[in-house]
Amino acid sequence: MSVAAENCQNAKFFEDARHAYRLLKIGVLALLVLGCAIPFSLNLVDPDLWGHVRYAEDWLAAGEMPRSATHTFTAVGYPWVNHENAAELLFAIGFERLGVYGMLVAKCTLGLCIAATMAWTACRKGVPVISVWALLLLVSANLQAFFPMRPQLLSFALCAAALVCLDRAFETWPENRRVRFRWLWPLPAIFVAWVNSHGGFVAGLCIVGTLLAGRMVELALDPRRSMLDAGDPKSSIQHLASGIRLRWKTVLQLAAVGLTCLAATVVNPYGLGLHEWLWKSWGGAPPEITEWAAPSPGKPVFWPFVTLIVVAVGSLAATRRKRDWPQIVILALVAWQASMHLRHIAFFALLCGFWLPVHWHSALMRLRPDAEKKLPVVLPAMWMRLTMAGAIVAGIVLQSFALAGRLSDFPVLRSQYPVDALQYMVDHRMSGKLVVAFNWAQYALAALAPDVSVGFDGRFDTCYPQEAIDVHFDFLLGDSGPRDRRPDAGPIDGTAVLRFCEPDMVLVERRYRDCVAVMQRETTKENSEWTLLYSDAVAELWGRKSRFNDPASPHYLPSDERQFDVKLLEARFQWPAMPDRSLWDDKSGESGHSEKRLTVL
Repeated sequence: MSVAAENCQNAKFFEDARHAYRLLKIGVLALLVLGCAIPFSLNLVDPDLWGHVRYAEDWLAAGEMPRSATHTFTAVGYPWVNHENAAELLFAIGFERLGVYGMLVAKCTLGLCIAATMAWTACRKGVPVISVWALLLLVSANLQAFFPMRPQLLSFALCAAALVCLDRAFETWPENRRVRFRWLWPLPAIFVAWVNSHGGFVAGLCIVGTLLAGRMVELALDPRRSMLDAGDPKSSIQHLASGIRLRWKTVLQLAAVGLTCLAATVVNPYGLGLHEWLWKSWGGAPPEITEWAAPSPGKPVFWPFVTLIVVAVGSLAATRRKRDWPQIVILALVAWQASMHLRHIAFFALLCGFWLPVHWHSALMRLRPDAEKKLPVVLPAMWMRLTMAGAIVAGIVLQSFALAGRLSDFPVLRSQYPVDALQYMVDHRMSGKLVVAFNWAQYALAALAPDVSVGFDGRFDTCYPQEAIDVHFDFLLGDSGPRDRRPDAGPIDGTAVLRFCEPDMVLVERRYRDCVAVMQRETTKENSEWTLLYSDAVAELWGRKSRFNDPASPHYLPSDERQFDVKLLEARFQWPAMPDRSLWDDKSGESGHSEKRLTVL
């Protein structure tokens, strides 16, 4: 064979190998991206979603933002500091314009955009795209539990935007200590949007403020001559003076950026009132709320979080890239907070997604064979290439089906929510003051308002006095777990909620045994004020005897219309699963057949 023919054959071989590698890379990348999309497509209904949409709809209908608590009988006229106004408006408009499944797609797309921004940031620093997305698979797994339809999604998006600004502003920092301030000045605008969208802006301020403070310390301690833009000075004294002036000018500019970000948080409907509320509730990690608990092995977020910490520590320990100590300090502080309150795991994952890829890839490169040893280029046999291609295609198809299933299903399960109990209340035109389990309250107020008001809901201390919070959790939890009560609240009394503001009805979630026991004890008392109206495997509905047992009362409910131990069918309702009111125009007043209507919701 001639030399020319041999060179031509080698060229064709290498071209085939590059083509096969390119196709393999595209396939693997598609698998990784789809693998990241599945956590972002989480389709569990958050208990607060009904309330978020209802509050924004009320605002849009009234033409003005409510300043006091709505849909409640225990906080009438009580100031409401709602720090999620912008997010709730987006939800209400989004569900109206895009529909339920359009919003699921939008949520998943938002998550992928955040991940893609992380990948773009890493690739700009020379990290191969496959390596980045392999790490992002772990990052997205840590974000999954925090990706239901909630205002915190805007916190994640705005945190990502802030981290991009910081990354671009300090892109050449390790080499010459230069700051590109045009990338820092958008930060105040980000915080204006953030403070009106979600309370996570406080975490954002801490992250941005700590990084800027770290940069200022680095400037103060590092008098490197490379900061100067001009040529050589005429004397060493002039050089020193010029360097000092430039350093401290940059320090003051960074301080101005940080202070402007802080000032931007005053641009909200409550002004400094929001900060006053934050100060009063500072350190308030309500033990009654599971999101404020520490991650434990029984929680789905535990092992992904532990794995991410191990990867972060290993990558930073083994990297050959220059470590950024302010970033490491922030990662350590956020990891510490996440180890105490699992809701902070999301911020740790976001920071890892932006700051870890360069060190992750550098650490991986230490595992490769010696660069001096040239490995032969091998083109796999045809059967092997077909096998790999088939496996990749099969993985893509399976992941696509799983993703499509999540994006086309937003179920409200009978086993978790009182769908049938609320339908029963609608069928019988019930109205009045309702004590309802914390996780169900915003579903109930969205489904039953304005006829029914609730005693307490997920807005927590943004619009409820501490007394209302205490009596609710005394009833719901009793002394079965850690509590955060008023110092003068007295001993735990599960019956106090039945007297507080004189409720008319009580909707009990049966899995909370303390409140079920309270109601059962109440009915055994002499001259008991409560009677059971409805029950199924999930819920019990109780009413005051003076209201529902008295034939002279307009709310009288005959015994033959009361339903007990109703058997629930295995059915899935799509959010919002509102009660069917189609028979309200039936002049006969008959309220039966609720089971038939529920099955066709």
